[in-house]
Amino acid sequence: MARTSPTKGFVAREQHRVLLTVHALLMITGLLACAFLNRVYSPERFWVQWVALAWAVLFLAHLAVFSRETIATMGGRRAKAVEGQKR
Repeated sequence: MARTSPTKGFVAREQHRVLLTVHALLMITGLLACAFLNRVYSPERFWVQWVALAWAVLFLAHLAVFSRETIATMGGRRAKAVEGQKR
């Protein structure tokens, strides 16, 4: 029987992909804004790298969660069948 709707795993992976893309775009936009503010209001002191470092850590944490949850949704029936054969 043909499937008429996407699987739960596919929907979860798609949602994570969209959220990660939004996070990356917000990060780039935010860092550009911070770089502009740094250049305009305090050009003698370069502080934007600390914002970039903090945001990169948050992005990598988000990526780790995304990767872990995405991998958990893969395999489905095939993984269960292989697990059943091992017993």
